[in-house]
Amino acid sequence: MFKTLFCTALVLATGIAFAQDANPQRGARHAEMQAKADARFAAADKDGSGRIDRTEAQAVGERMARHFDRMDANKDGGIDRAEMAAVRHKMGRSGQRMKTAMAYQRGLFVGMDDDGDGAVTRAELGSKHKRWSDDFDIIDTNRDGKITGEELKAYARATMQARRAARQG
Repeated sequence: MFKTLFCTALVLATGIAFAQDANPQRGARHAEMQAKADARFAAADKDGSGRIDRTEAQAVGERMARHFDRMDANKDGGIDRAEMAAVRHKMGRSGQRMKTAMAYQRGLFVGMDDDGDGAVTRAELGSKHKRWSDDFDIIDTNRDGKITGEELKAYARATMQARRAARQG
């Protein structure tokens, strides 16, 4: 019971720490990022029409060309500044969700590490996290009977890449 409460408190404290903005220069940083985004948009908009058409998107790169239809929200054959801003905003929200999820996972990992050695054994893990328990042998790449934070990061990255490939393929 104590361990569950401790893990919950740790996860909540980590989330609160991420929620606080420690940088008072946030407005200046935002303005700088906006200026860079505007410059990239202007460079991509070769004909100066105020929108990026499919040909211009292909010139920018394969990734933009591949996602052109998704980015063109109003389906008018071009991406204007408002549509580009909406894409950046959506990506920012996804990034924040990812940071929160990662903080939660770190809190779980620390809470499971009973002996505080920076690694979680199969006994410490038990049935606290079903996927990690099921994939323990996959995550434990060096086969030492412990999962480290680095091994868990590599596992998460590989899992994410596999999901992304499955969606695209």
